[in-house]
Formats: sequence, structure tokens, C-alpha cells
Amino acid sequence: MPVAANGLDTPNRRSFRSRSTQTGRQTQGVGSPISNEAYNVLTALQSKLEGLEAYRKYAASGGETQLWQQLTESDSQAVERLVSQLERLVRENKFRMRAPGQTA
Repeated sequence: MPVAANGLDTPNRRSFRSRSTQTGRQTQGVGSPISNEAYNVLTALQSKLEGLEAYRKYAASGGETQLWQQLTESDSQAVERLVSQLERLVRENKFRMRAPGQTA
């Protein structure tokens, strides 16, 4: 199972892409317009952004605000790293999925 940038397992999104039959032939599926690496970064980024929103709500409801502030700082740093990684993928033409047989 692929691992996202946040270290969590992600569903095998390529299961709908192309599959080899028992005879070794490939059948084409729907496919994805973005690369697996880009998908993983986007998924991790979405999780971190959702976490930041949750921490904001938890801090607003009172209680252990220092905890939520520390978690916010940590996840904000992770968001910055993920956004930088996403920008790198776009710059290096690694964001979109290549057509079968297409080289760089």
C-alpha cells in the first residue's frame, strides 16, 4: 500500500488505472490526471489543513489552549513543507500523470 507524505497508508489509488491480466496483457482503466506522488502530497496536505481547522475549533472552545497552539505550530510547519513539495512537483513536471510510453 502506498505511503503518504504524512507516513500514513493511503488506499491503492492505482487499482483503477491499468491492470495486468493473468496472461500479462494490460487493460486500460479510467486513470488519473495526476501522479501518484502528487496525489500522496495532496492527500497529506488536506489532512493537515483539516487538522489545523479542528485545532482552531478546539482552542476556541476553551480548555488546553497551549496544546492546540503547539499542535497548530507543528502542523503549520508540515503544511509549509507539503506546499513546497507540491510546488517542486509542478516545477519539475512531475505533478501530472504521463501517458503510457511517454518519456520525460
